[in-house]
Amino acid sequence: METICDDCKDLHKFVPSLQNHKIVTIADSGEWRNGVEVEEFCAEHDGKVIDAFCYNHDNLCCSICLVKHHRTCQNVESLEDIAAEKEENDVANILSSLSKMEKILENMKHNNQAKISHLNSKKDAICIDTEKKIEEEKKKLDDAHEQWVKRFEQTHLDSVGNIEIVSDELEKFSTTLCETRILLQSLMVNGSPKQLFITKHKLLAQMADHISRMKSLDIWNLPEDYSQPNVDFLNQVLNESKLKDVNLLRLPSGMIETILQMAPVAMTNNDIMRRRREMSKKDWMKVKFSKTSKISLPYDVFYGLFVHDTKIVLPFKEPSSLKVFDVSTATGKCVHTENCESRPYDLCHARGTTTLEEIFVSLNEFVVLYRINIDAKDIAIFMKLQTIHLKEPMTAISCGPAAIFSASETKAFICTHGLSIKHTSEFSTGVFGEPFVSSSMTSDLHCFLSKRHVVVANSSNETIFRSDGLNCLPAGLTFDLHDNVLVCTTNNKLKQVRHGGKESRDIELEGIKDTYNVVLHPTGEKMLVMDFKSREEKCCVYEIL
Repeated sequence: METICDDCKDLHKFVPSLQNHKIVTIADSGEWRNGVEVEEFCAEHDGKVIDAFCYNHDNLCCSICLVKHHRTCQNVESLEDIAAEKEENDVANILSSLSKMEKILENMKHNNQAKISHLNSKKDAICIDTEKKIEEEKKKLDDAHEQWVKRFEQTHLDSVGNIEIVSDELEKFSTTLCETRILLQSLMVNGSPKQLFITKHKLLAQMADHISRMKSLDIWNLPEDYSQPNVDFLNQVLNESKLKDVNLLRLPSGMIETILQMAPVAMTNNDIMRRRREMSKKDWMKVKFSKTSKISLPYDVFYGLFVHDTKIVLPFKEPSSLKVFDVSTATGKCVHTENCESRPYDLCHARGTTTLEEIFVSLNEFVVLYRINIDAKDIAIFMKLQTIHLKEPMTAISCGPAAIFSASETKAFICTHGLSIKHTSEFSTGVFGEPFVSSSMTSDLHCFLSKRHVVVANSSNETIFRSDGLNCLPAGLTFDLHDNVLVCTTNNKLKQVRHGGKESRDIELEGIKDTYNVVLHPTGEKMLVMDFKSREEKCCVYEIL
């Protein structure tokens, strides 16, 4: 639709894409606009004028097209025969459709521009809001971090302070030791025996008071290490609005236990030894027993131990645990449960019977040394001091002044206090399938059962005496303070066999149906008896009169 010169007109003859353009003279252009026909050339056959239309194929055709492609078509019409009125109506409809499409396209473009404007605004708003939210979250994270640092600093100050307090206590005790040592050394050179005796007891009493005060301090579980296993800080702040605190590992220091172990015996066992000496003045073949407390048990409990004047420990197999019972009243009650990694069996005082707090617990393949502190509120606190792995399984265990005596179902052992085996002998369990052994509180003797006989031997595994056959099914047994043996008889009586084995007496016990184990308090003032009666399992505590 452009005016061109002759050169441009000639160019149309040589450029293939221009060759089909319709060119008219300027003189004819006005008439063309008023209806002058312009020939249309066929795109397929060069130089051929389009003069027909095939309705079957909807194609414009030249004469060659008709011959080659449309010979069989039924609906072919010459362009000259096409009705002008019909074409004008079609074109008018097309023009109307095109006009509508243009408007629709214009609206689409307008809507697209509106969307772009909306998205730009939304993007800016979201970016601003996101930046604001991130700043808020950063502030939360910073605040959580700041609080976490404060808490960690306080934990660290407390940990270091705890260690410094312990160090101060050790320094004070060290001063007490030094002053005691210097004074005793001076009195050994310059003092009289009487003065030395009095001063020794006074100084040891002062040291005992000092140690007792140190024991009462809740400072001996010392900080050992920090750890931070969870470092997913974003989730912590999101879910908990705080960072999780650093874990502090505390472990028993063993310091107070070491001090107790190294302290002079006269200082640590003074009260127990004094009370035992008083009870030793009695004629034990004539003492009487008065029931003071009873504990009902869910099932058979074969062993027990006094760890305080009013507290006993019983081992339970389901679940594996040690339970502390208060027996200060007529009906004993459980006041503490200490879970064990496997079933606990027998128990004994780890330093013979000079102290109640430290106990050995046999778990068959190994023995655990516990320290049990009973505080002013009668709360029991267990501290695991040592685990000793055994070369031979040991179920029953008893500690005397000279050695530890223990047994499995088939063997008996005499051991050092470190549980190294010195002697091994054959052994068989009693009627309950559990081994029962006992060590003397005052000598190197130990006792066990051989069928219906009580056998007493020394720490060198030499038999001291063997009793006459007992007219009962014997079970658990223990020494009294005169090395007589108290034997359970699976009825409501205890058999007391005098040292030497030639004399005995029956002791009837109130509240007992079938005795199967007996345990004496280290002072000799009380006794614990287990009752094996189907559906009525219990244990009773008796005062010895």
